[in-house]
Amino acid sequence: MKKLKLHSTYFKYACLLSLSILFSCNRHFSRLLKEENKYNLTTEIDLNDQNYTKKIEEFYNSGKDGFFNGKEDVQIYYRIFEQPSSKRAILISSGRTEAAIKYKELIFDLYNNGYSIYIHDHRGQGLSGRMTENPEMGYIDTFQFYIDDMKYFYDYYLKPNGYNKTYLLAHSMGGAIGMTYIEQNPNDFTAAAFSSPMLGLKPPICSIVKVLDGDKPKYAIGESEYKDDKTTFKGNTLTGSELRYDRMIDAFAKVPNARLGGATYTWIDKSCQQFKYLFTNIDKINTPFILFSAENEQIVYPFAHQKFVSAAEKLGKDCMAYEVENAQHELLIEKDEQRIETINEILVFYSKY
Repeated sequence: MKKLKLHSTYFKYACLLSLSILFSCNRHFSRLLKEENKYNLTTEIDLNDQNYTKKIEEFYNSGKDGFFNGKEDVQIYYRIFEQPSSKRAILISSGRTEAAIKYKELIFDLYNNGYSIYIHDHRGQGLSGRMTENPEMGYIDTFQFYIDDMKYFYDYYLKPNGYNKTYLLAHSMGGAIGMTYIEQNPNDFTAAAFSSPMLGLKPPICSIVKVLDGDKPKYAIGESEYKDDKTTFKGNTLTGSELRYDRMIDAFAKVPNARLGGATYTWIDKSCQQFKYLFTNIDKINTPFILFSAENEQIVYPFAHQKFVSAAEKLGKDCMAYEVENAQHELLIEKDEQRIETINEILVFYSKY
């Protein structure tokens, strides 16, 4: 009983400390300005047109797909959209629970702006192989395997095509993977863009997760298998675009094998360990990068964005960052204004290198 009380007291103090940190840590990034749709990106009006969405589906289905053996023989699913003559390519590193099918609109838009697109489903999610008996569990045994899979995909699928310029576009968990990648492989990408990257989780998550982790994978408190009745737009913390939210949910409803449930304690613990690695290896980054942080972020810890960029700037790294006003976590499927601002700035950034 005494031990239980100590844990309870620790938890209360940790929560109070985390609240004080949250209220005292602000981002000091410039804000994106409202912009015209100069890259002819898809709009919500377009998505209400069945003929237009049919074009997106047909284009996505035309992509070349397959599997390769990732670390420890986990099958990794990929999809490639090659331009017939372009010398520019983008590799997309997606977030936790995500799959290539979520990125149909984005892939369509980027391809129409002259880029070949490469995307793979990270191990343990999407159509890639799972490492747990329950395929719904969000799990990773070794975080480095995410990066190793991506390196294989780059070396054996993207690099042989001899592109003059290769770019990285990483979102959320894919941002932790992508940032580690450019620390370990500083010469692979010409430039990189990070949408709401997972560079930290809100306190006190990382402080207490070790106490709760065990030998066998188990859902973290509040996490569970994928549930259809929880996938409603009202009250979601991902995007303000109901249309794009519904399209995301519908994509996974049509391909249920690609769905993933909540995170395990092990996944959280491995991610927390990775944050320490990320911050201690900033000096190794040579790739110019741009980072976007959502004003109303509720999934990852936004102050980690400020901390990371500040550290990179002090080391003289070529980087910049913006806060996206009135936006939630999913910047790439947000309302038109926020989505267009973000993707415009990404493509402008790429064009400089």
